[in-house]
Amino acid sequence: MKYRKYWASLLSGAVILASITGCSIPFTTDNNSENSTEISYIAFDNKAANTEDIIHFIIEAMENNETSCNIFVPDDDLIDANEWLTKISGIEQIKCEYRKVKDGYNLVITFECWDNYAIMKAYNSNNTSQLNSRQLELYNKYIEVLSQVTSPSKSDYENELAIHDYLVSNITYVDNGGSTFNAYDALINGEAVCSGYTESFKTFMDMLGIENYTISGKAGNEQHIWNVVRLGNDWYQVDVTWDDPVGGSPDYIDHSYFNISDADMAIDHTWDSEINDKNPANGYVYTYPVQAKITSVGTQYDLDRYIYRCIKNRVHHIEFTTTTDLDLKSAVANAGVQLSYSYKTTERTNYTLYSVTFTY
Repeated sequence: MKYRKYWASLLSGAVILASITGCSIPFTTDNNSENSTEISYIAFDNKAANTEDIIHFIIEAMENNETSCNIFVPDDDLIDANEWLTKISGIEQIKCEYRKVKDGYNLVITFECWDNYAIMKAYNSNNTSQLNSRQLELYNKYIEVLSQVTSPSKSDYENELAIHDYLVSNITYVDNGGSTFNAYDALINGEAVCSGYTESFKTFMDMLGIENYTISGKAGNEQHIWNVVRLGNDWYQVDVTWDDPVGGSPDYIDHSYFNISDADMAIDHTWDSEINDKNPANGYVYTYPVQAKITSVGTQYDLDRYIYRCIKNRVHHIEFTTTTDLDLKSAVANAGVQLSYSYKTTERTNYTLYSVTFTY
């Protein structure tokens, strides 16, 4: 579930940097140091008047498959790599150095980022010439999966669900300390942490034309990242990683964190997201229980009858919701059939979701 962000500052100029996190002045107080980084004293051509301009130039470089960009800014208050990190999805590492020049500062920003940006530019332009060999392999994998599990004749919800289920079924959560953080690891090698699941899901949604964004925060006391999608006029949160838990059952695909509300996600996730503040997830129509027509059980008597019917028909996996305390063990026992079962409950703000697997 870990999502790593790195930002670095040079030791030289540390006193000057006391209040500026993530950026470095490329010279010490002795400006004649042989170790000085070479940054032009002539103002760079890319001129940014505000943070939005800076973000535009960074994203443009990412889309062009570049790993750095040079920007001139008039005020050092605009130099804030932490703010850029929070406003740009998919930056895995970022560093900036800057030099005071006439009327402002020259910034040299270097970064590592998701392949999503270059791949989406190639997809939208139908031109893969700027992709490197790794990106081209990943691009072709996206196209292959789309053709296998989605269709223009299906609804956005159906295609979204198909992608969710594909990722859960074909990726294993593995944290090996640093090489499972992107979509290539997830889709080509079949192993990833949360950022790999999230980048893959986002790119598929982008290709399907489903509006979406990502959220970085914490879950289970660890740094985490996940997705938010728009279906119809409403937004829904999706955490593919948490629907693919370590040690989860191979017998069914979990949908506990598929298309849920901010309030439901906030039960065990925390975040501070400006885009989420502007586009809160509070949809209902395309939540999983509604679309899957999951049975709602109101009383113990209803549960007994429901469990009996399922066992009688040798159903192997069921899901149901309830707003009351129920005794599943008693319901299974009352069915009078020798079997074993396992179950999982997920608490939501207005109900509890049960997922039960029977072995006959």
